[in-house]
Amino acid sequence: MDSNSLEEKFQSIETIIANLEKDDIPLETALEDYAKAKVMIEECKSKIDMVEKEVLKLTKGNDVVAFDNSEDELPF
Repeated sequence: MDSNSLEEKFQSIETIIANLEKDDIPLETALEDYAKAKVMIEECKSKIDMVEKEVLKLTKGNDVVAFDNSEDELPF
């Protein structure tokens, strides 16, 4: 994965989606943009999976309380 942050990649993906929704985009450009977005999405998914595994490793053996949005107070 390159050095762009997840937030930057998400913004780029959103921009590509907005461009793909336009009626006047050439087919070749649309295909190139779609391919770029697909790669960025996979990079984001990989990064998120890696972070999730690291969080699970750090919390293994600890009591982790799930956050419930329906409560007014924090669960800890």
